[in-house]
Amino acid sequence: MKITKIDTFLVSAVWRNFVIVRLETDEGVVGYGEGTMGDFEKTIAAAVNDFAPFLIGREIEINKITNFLNRNFFWRHGPILSTAISAIEQAMWDAVGKSLKKPVYELLGGRSIDRLRVYANGFISGAQEPEKFAEAAVDVVKQGFTALKFDPFGAAGPTISSEDFKAAIKRIEAVRNAVGDNVDIMIEAHGRFNVRTAINIAHAIEEFNPFWLEEPVPEENIISMREVKQASRVPIATGERLTSVGRFWDLLSSNAADIIQPDVCHVGGIRAFSHVAAMADVNNVAVAPHNPNGPIATAASINALSTVPNALILEYWLDAQTVRRSLVKEYFDISDGYLHPSSKPGLGIEVNEEALTKYQYKKMHLEYFSSDYKYYGDTA
Repeated sequence: MKITKIDTFLVSAVWRNFVIVRLETDEGVVGYGEGTMGDFEKTIAAAVNDFAPFLIGREIEINKITNFLNRNFFWRHGPILSTAISAIEQAMWDAVGKSLKKPVYELLGGRSIDRLRVYANGFISGAQEPEKFAEAAVDVVKQGFTALKFDPFGAAGPTISSEDFKAAIKRIEAVRNAVGDNVDIMIEAHGRFNVRTAINIAHAIEEFNPFWLEEPVPEENIISMREVKQASRVPIATGERLTSVGRFWDLLSSNAADIIQPDVCHVGGIRAFSHVAAMADVNNVAVAPHNPNGPIATAASINALSTVPNALILEYWLDAQTVRRSLVKEYFDISDGYLHPSSKPGLGIEVNEEALTKYQYKKMHLEYFSSDYKYYGDTA
């Protein structure tokens, strides 16, 4: 089965644009992949288009093609190139699975677990009052989720004022009191703090029994991450912005994380995700994929994670539901905080092609950690 055409689509979804890759074959099979990053969407699409002429007419041999894309160009890895390669690789897996009438997870050796736990994110934005955090968290639990993640730190970083520190703790306390002890809460820091501040935060939030503290220091500084981990009794999670298997090797060999968060859109695709998970497994580290992306990436993450014996939990975003549900003909079914991998071939989803052009690209940039924080678009 040979590649005959590769197209990219930019789909507007509230505060980012999903980057979707459509791959056609000479057998009439179409595969889909996703390379959403939150910014630089046109740059990622351009990288996919730059790779495309080297792929048209080639037999779909996934390992051979990804090795070629990763090794046969002078510039390697980095967020743009790795994200473009990830999207192409997912689309190849989808096409091969559809051709063989097998789910991708079966092509990877079969499932290690029958269901995946998920945690909610993207359910609150711009709020300051602890009560608003608590109300949003309760609403998530009413939807059936047993775990949720939020960033309580506002615009703070790399240090935090006493006032902002107290405000953050009040938000966490409000959420914990609202949802009770049987719901897991993850605390997000987005890699903003220095080591001393991060350690102080880890110690202060310990009483609320968080499931993890995520990226307390910049993810590129593995030595600093290890220092925080060694000082913290709260599990440390990181890895969403690591864009190669090699960087995860550095992280794991340094014993700098309790939980790793590879993103199937950025790490190099499904096979690279599997390599990273295997390295984590031999180091007794759990895998909890980063996944603020669209439904195609979610499907790819489900297939990859379901084969992993050290799978912990999958991120599941609640924003932009109109766009998300329009992109696929049957959406994911979550029950009691878990979802079950589809038995359908390929990635297990059927893309609604009309939706690829319905939600036109919008130029946007979200200032995550400034006093001018804004949430773009319709949250329906």
